[in-house]
Amino acid sequence: MADDVASQVWVEVVGRAAEFRGDAAGLRRLVFATARRRALDQRRRWWRRAVSLHPPGDRVLDRAAPAEPPDVDRDRALAWIARLPRAQAEVVLLRVLGDLSTDEVAEMTGRSPGAVRVLQHRALRRLAVELRRDGDQA
Repeated sequence: MADDVASQVWVEVVGRAAEFRGDAAGLRRLVFATARRRALDQRRRWWRRAVSLHPPGDRVLDRAAPAEPPDVDRDRALAWIARLPRAQAEVVLLRVLGDLSTDEVAEMTGRSPGAVRVLQHRALRRLAVELRRDGDQA
């Protein structure tokens, strides 16, 4: 599913390359905006499709071990972000992973820059509390 979304994003970005005018930051905005739209489209399709349940014990998918071990730090960080409410997670990913400014994220998400800052602040505060809590339990 993620590979499909990534393919769709690159096809769209390459298709728009001839009309693109801007710098590296503008290209980054284009790629992240396109990726966000395609991911939302994929999510909508996923919710609309029919679900078929398999009987217990039925092996649906056999996967081979990955060629390389996963990047544990990245995977842990994404797992923590996935615990956040959707709006907070989206803002954190766009601001931190996407390295986009508050104004750019506000424009992409249809929020005010102030709302983006508040969502980011609340998300980071919540992550800090949960990380401390997990550290105390370890």
